[in-house]
Formats: sequence, structure tokens, C-alpha cells
Amino acid sequence: MAIVRQQSAPLSSVPLQILLYYNYYFFSLFFVVEILAMIWKGTVLPYASSTLASEVALLFLYALCEAIRLYTGNKGNLTETAFPLIVFLLLTLPMIMAYVFTMLFQTYVLHLDAILAYIGIGFCGLEFILGIAALVQFSRSDLSP
Repeated sequence: MAIVRQQSAPLSSVPLQILLYYNYYFFSLFFVVEILAMIWKGTVLPYASSTLASEVALLFLYALCEAIRLYTGNKGNLTETAFPLIVFLLLTLPMIMAYVFTMLFQTYVLHLDAILAYIGIGFCGLEFILGIAALVQFSRSDLSP
């Protein structure tokens, strides 16, 4: 006798995957624009060198955190596993704080900085909500026989 396996419907969240896809390109744009803005701020505005260096270092730290966050979100959603999705959700909070820092607490905040930070917070917020929904759906499927 042959063993017949039932195939279940995929549980991956398509809206979450779409947001992760577009957030990858948004953050790439955000990073390039912020680097260019910091170069402009450093040459035109009076900046303490240590302050500028720390803000640039924080931007590179944001990029590392966002790369890990997007990778784990992608992996968790596509493989329908909870642990990478939990890491994704936990890394969302520091990214929201990074966007708030960019929007409010930099030495000089341009309107462009604020607009991009608002968009980033929107991406993170929606991804957080959809990530929780996907995590709940994955957990329910693990409990069903």
C-alpha cells in the first residue's frame, strides 16, 4: 500500500510577504538618502565631529538590524516557522525606535528625514500586525490534528 499524504493549504501571509518585499527596497532608499543627507549636513551645517560620527554609526547599526529583521521575517513567513517570526517581531521594536530617533532626536532633522521615518514606521507597524497574525495562524495549524 502506498502512503497518501494530505497537502494542506499554505499558511504564509501574502500581505506580509508583499510588505517585506517593498520594505527591502524602501530601506535601501532610506539608507542611501540618509547617507547623502548626512554628507550634506556634515559639509553645510555646524556639526561636532563626534556627533556626526555617532549618527553615521547608528545608521549603519540600523541597516544591520533591518537586514536581519527582513531576513528572519522572510524566512519565518515562507517556511511557516514560529521562531524566525518571533525574532522578526522582536527586532521590529528597535527599528521603530530607530525611525523615531531619525525623526525627532538627530542633531538636525530635515523634512525628508521625517517623511521617510514616518513611512518606515508605517511599514514596521503593518508588518508587526501582519506578523502577529501569521504567528497566530502558524500556531493554530500546529495545534490542529
